This record gives sequence, C-alpha cells and structure tokens, in this order.
Amino acid sequence: MSLRLKFNLVLAVVLLVAAAGAGAYVHRFLQQLAIEEVQHNSQMMMNAAMAIRDYTTELVKPHLDVTLAEKFLPQTVPAFAATETLRRLQSRFPGYEYKEAVLNPTNLRDRANEWEERIIGDFREGRSDLKKEVTGEVGEGMHRAMYVARPITIKQAQCMACHSTPAVAPPTMLKVYGDKNGFGWGMNETVGIQVVKVPMYFPLEKARQTFNTVMAALLGSFLLLFVVLNLSLSSLVIGPMARLNSKLEDLATKDFLTDLVNRRRFFERLETEMADTRIKKSSLSVVMFDIDFFKRINDTFGHDSGDVVLKSTALRVRELLRTSDCAARFGGEEFIILLKETPVDAAMAMAEAVRARIAGVPFDSVGHVSASFGVATWDHHEDAHALIKRADTALYVAKSKGRNCVVQAEESV
Repeated sequence: MSLRLKFNLVLAVVLLVAAAGAGAYVHRFLQQLAIEEVQHNSQMMMNAAMAIRDYTTELVKPHLDVTLAEKFLPQTVPAFAATETLRRLQSRFPGYEYKEAVLNPTNLRDRANEWEERIIGDFREGRSDLKKEVTGEVGEGMHRAMYVARPITIKQAQCMACHSTPAVAPPTMLKVYGDKNGFGWGMNETVGIQVVKVPMYFPLEKARQTFNTVMAALLGSFLLLFVVLNLSLSSLVIGPMARLNSKLEDLATKDFLTDLVNRRRFFERLETEMADTRIKKSSLSVVMFDIDFFKRINDTFGHDSGDVVLKSTALRVRELLRTSDCAARFGGEEFIILLKETPVDAAMAMAEAVRARIAGVPFDSVGHVSASFGVATWDHHEDAHALIKRADTALYVAKSKGRNCVVQAEESV
C-alpha cells in the first residue's frame, strides 16, 4: 500500500469522523435552538393573552358593566377579548393559536376537543400541578405544534354570577348564549385550560436548512483541506522522497563512474531473465569483456585518463544495445552484457560490433584502445554464476590469442 493511499485512508477516516461528530453536534444544537425559539414564542403568546385579559378586566370591563342590564357585551369577558384579539393574528402568523378550552363553556366555540380534555383531566385529577404550566407537542408534519397549557380554576366569586345557575345569570347574557351551557361551575373547580399552540415546522425547517448549509460548508472545507493536504504531501513529502529513493536506488544499483548497472543489480536482472527465458523456452546470452592493457593506460596517462576510457567505453556499448539488453560494469576494467532472447550467433555478432566500436575510434588523450570478449549462451540448466564463469573463461582465451578478439565459450558439461 502506497504512502499516499495510507495517508488518504487515514485522512478520510479522520475527516469522516470529524464530519459525523460535528454534524451530530450541530444538528442537536440547531434542533435545541429551534425548540427554544418555539418555547419562547409560546411563552410570549401566553403572556400576551394574560396581558389582554388583565387589560380587559382592569380597564375595559368596569366601563362596560353599566350596560349589562340592557345589553350583554362579550367584549367585557376577558377570555373572549383575549381569544378574539389573538385570533386576528392568525391571518399574519398561520398556526399560532390561542384558546380557552372549557369542558362546559358558555360559548360553544370554546368547547375542549379530545386532547384538550385529556389535559384538563390531568389538572382536575391531580396528575398535573395546578400551579405549573404543562407543555407538549401535538400534530404531525407541517401541523406539528408545541402547546403551553395553564389551568382555568374558579378563584373569584364574581365568576359564579354567570356560571352557577341560569337563575342568577344576567338575562342579557342568557339572551345571547341561552341557558344550556356554561353553568354548574363551582369555586376552586378547574373547568378548562388556557392553551397556546405555536407551529414547530418553520423553526425546525429553518434549523434543517441551516444544518444543510453548515454541513455543505463543512464538507466543502474538508474537501479543500483534503486537496491541499494531498498537494502538500506530493510537493513536500512524496516528491522529495521519490527523488531521494531514485537517488538511493541509483547509488545501490548503478556504477557511479560509467552510469551502467553494478554487479549486484546485474545478477538480479540475470536471474529474472533466466526465469523468463525458461518459461518462454527462448535464448539468452552474456558477453563479458575487459579493456586490454588497462593498467598500462593508467600508468602511462594517469587514472583520470583511465576513467575517461571506462566512461567512453560504457557510452559506446550503450549506443549499440537494445532497450531489452543490460550492460554492467563488473569490476575494474571488466564489463558484462546481458542479451535477452539472443542465440549464440547473434551474441557473437553483437560482441564483434562492440569490439569494433571500441577499437575503431581513438579515445581522447589515449589513442586507440582494444578489448577482449568472451561469449556464452545459457543452456537452461546451469545457474547464473556458471554461465558467467564460462563467459569469463572464454574472455581469457581471447586474451591468450592476442587480445582484441571475440571467443565463444565452450558448452557446459
């Protein structure tokens, strides 16, 4: 597994975990903000209703009660005033509702529905504290709403004038509402609830949209970070490491003077090609040669001139080889060539071409230089060392024959 892949896998896991953690936190935070907004709105609406009731009781009702004997005005009833006032807000703020839900109301529009009856029942039977509000949720989807409910408990004696029996109720009120509803209430009895409903859909939808925006920005930032870190990794780590590895590979596998592969690398290549040749049942040959009288060149012209001869020889050899061939400096003034898919006749011809190229053109400061060659073709049985030894033996035969010639190795026994 490459360094880049490992880095990207770790980075991806870290970013995904971070995105998941941040997403969970942001989602929970935004949901909580939405709920708090709904709660705040519901409290504002409930307090507005209470303010309207108080205003009606203190500043409106005393001025209109004088007309009660002649005409009953519902506007003097605090519950009616609060309900009517807040109902006018619904056209501008859909879903916001206020109701004084009663089990046995004077005005039938105030009759409690099924879930309101359950809340009233909780107050009446002691399951809910009469001194505390009750909150909860009702409805689903776009109609999901939070409600706040307060108990309506008869605490003032003047309420009984209108709600005890029809006999003591104002005749003008009976004329408007009749004598069938809103009676039979008792002191300290919980007869209903003040209930506010505030829609949850819009705050929650706003929270959802905000969450999507935040997560899109977060993922975009993570993607940008991912790209920047990868570019930084390439320029600051992978690139320099690749160049360093290439240099180390060259130092480990190449001869520093001739730029040919070294002895160790040649053996690795030879083993690989021998295995491939065995599978393909093809031919493989090696050509071994060294510079004639190289010590004399060093002694006469100096080691620097000897180095020039070695580098120039390597260059002339490389010019004649195919891309599939491999040449190496075997040691000192000795070189070796691997000829892939090459039978002995072709190998002899290649060796002769190299010999002619070396001997045909004089070297700078040194003049003409020759080399002796030994050629061996693999018999598919011997190992790499045996093959090279046969070529080396043929090389020394060439030297004994006067140098500057090519000798084919004897077949292996």
